[in-house]
Amino acid sequence: MPFDQPWDAGSTAVAGTVLYIDDSAINTLLVERILSSRPAVVFDSAPDGRSGLDRATRLNPDLVLLDLTLPDISGEQVLTRLRADPATRAIPVIVVSGETDPSVHQRLRDQGVQHHLTKPYEINDLLRLVDASLEAGRQP
Repeated sequence: MPFDQPWDAGSTAVAGTVLYIDDSAINTLLVERILSSRPAVVFDSAPDGRSGLDRATRLNPDLVLLDLTLPDISGEQVLTRLRADPATRAIPVIVVSGETDPSVHQRLRDQGVQHHLTKPYEINDLLRLVDASLEAGRQP
């Protein structure tokens, strides 16, 4: 079903695989539709932390979008496990969460999170960060 995109189309040439880890089906659908404006971006999702870790290992995505509030393990635990595994350590992570506590934001930065978008976020901000992360590629 087509829908109007009320946001900046930006870089439609950006390519890669994005894994979105969030238990909200509505948020997942929203992000999938937003990223559909990037034809060369492959979208995948996981509804909880454990399946997100499994998918990250199997898919080797170019970017992970991670919610902090998950039904089984916290997003921070997911991040810690991603960083501990040599196979997933270099995958860029953008936290997309309702968390507003500055100490949590700092702790996430210390663990290598590139950016933290607080929900509700601006769609254009999400697209700019996804574009920049995918264009930059993985940093060792």
